[in-house]
Amino acid sequence: MRGALHLLCVLVLLPYLVLAAWFLILGDVIAAGSLASILTTLLSHALWLFPWGLLGIAAGIVGLAALGMIESARWLGGLCVFVLAGACLFIVIAGNPSAIGPGELLFLLPCFAILIFGGWLTAAELRGRPARGELV
Repeated sequence: MRGALHLLCVLVLLPYLVLAAWFLILGDVIAAGSLASILTTLLSHALWLFPWGLLGIAAGIVGLAALGMIESARWLGGLCVFVLAGACLFIVIAGNPSAIGPGELLFLLPCFAILIFGGWLTAAELRGRPARGELV
């Protein structure tokens, strides 16, 4: 059951990861200044993303989902989900904290739930593991 919930959380976290990445790229583009440097910044991000970035991102997502399915590594998957959800929330909220209203908080509610689930899963899996040297 925990593995299925982990997989569901990874799938729900994907749009928040894309949104956070978009905010980071947009911040770089806005900081560029002139039109030529804006286009250069967009081109450099696109050149990084298309050859190997998409394959690396897809492999990372599959790896993160697989961590939740492996019982001995589930705590690590929960920790990764916790860190990624926290980072997404930080990027989205810290980007413009004055623009966060009730609608935005409602939109971010699933990400908060994933953050809580990741922390709970890590704690529950570590608590349930036998101590070093303890006979099973």
